[in-house]
Amino acid sequence: MAVGLTHVGGTIIKLPQFVVKKNDVVTCSKHGRYTQTTYQSGRITKCPGCERDSEVQRIADENIKLKEEAEKRKSRRIDELLGNSGIPKRFQNKTFDNYQLIKDNAKQEEVFNRVVAFSEEFKPSQEHSGRCIVMIGDTGTGKSHLACAVASHVIKKYCGTARFTSVSEINRLVRESKGYNARYSETEVIEAFGNYDLLIVDEVGIQSGSDAESRALFDVFNARYQNMKSTIVISNLNQAQVREALGQRIFDRLKEGGGEVLVFHWGSHRG
Repeated sequence: MAVGLTHVGGTIIKLPQFVVKKNDVVTCSKHGRYTQTTYQSGRITKCPGCERDSEVQRIADENIKLKEEAEKRKSRRIDELLGNSGIPKRFQNKTFDNYQLIKDNAKQEEVFNRVVAFSEEFKPSQEHSGRCIVMIGDTGTGKSHLACAVASHVIKKYCGTARFTSVSEINRLVRESKGYNARYSETEVIEAFGNYDLLIVDEVGIQSGSDAESRALFDVFNARYQNMKSTIVISNLNQAQVREALGQRIFDRLKEGGGEVLVFHWGSHRG
């Protein structure tokens, strides 16, 4: 076996592409003198410095291409997430930058800053506490604007998942899941709402208060509580009325672990 390998090796080194015809000392305008080898096959070696530079450039170009492809995938993912977010068309372009702050309104500025700080807690590099926010106050004060700004921030900056819904939609989907031809089971509906990184629940207080609705809401909020997922609740009611509408068990879960009740009490942005 060893003799055979030696014979093959000897044959290879006699091939024209491996037989040196001559060596010359030449000068590269960029890297200076180097030994240039000419093989019987006609192949001539290039400047080692230029070849290193070429390889470095190739790797750099490849990295740029990979980065561009990653950005395109991220952009497609963001479009997909935004399309599945349920954010109403009116609020899809709402951001922190275009939120209108009233001049010299310290309370509004404090609420705004606390919401912005809340949005930064969704960084992938840190374990989110799952704490929640309850936004209450008069209509037109920017509750939905800021809630949707958080959702867009979570999606666009961190590629997280966010969903805008309402109490009536949750109850409708749970009710429909019990139908004979339902596309999803009640368990699947609860699990879906329970796993978004951020869930925004609007129109709290606009519900019949039936036992079935109360159970459906509790199941959603409890699933999110157990999964340590953040929820933003929006309501035009006051704190006591929100507690009554949701029930003490849900409200306690919203307040646990640093959950906040933010009161939007200033003039309407709608004029």
